[in-house]
Amino acid sequence: CTPCREGTGWMWRVMERMVTGEADMAEIDMLLDVASQVEGHTICGLGDAAAWPIQGLFRHFRHEVEDRITQYRAGRPHVQGATLVAAE
Repeated sequence: CTPCREGTGWMWRVMERMVTGEADMAEIDMLLDVASQVEGHTICGLGDAAAWPIQGLFRHFRHEVEDRITQYRAGRPHVQGATLVAAE
């Protein structure tokens, strides 16, 4: 149905941008708004299953996402799996 067809793809694309730190801070609230519009408005449970993890992420770890975006904007992107190398 339309909420899943439009909403889940959009939520996924924004989350991908957040993973890399390329999203804007304002997109956090937009993402939460879209998730709440998808939740409970679909024919099956897919909308809820897509919305709840996003809502939980920002309920518990919003500061982590904001830090990642801030670091990316400051030119210090977080690299998944990076290791520190000792100076010689």
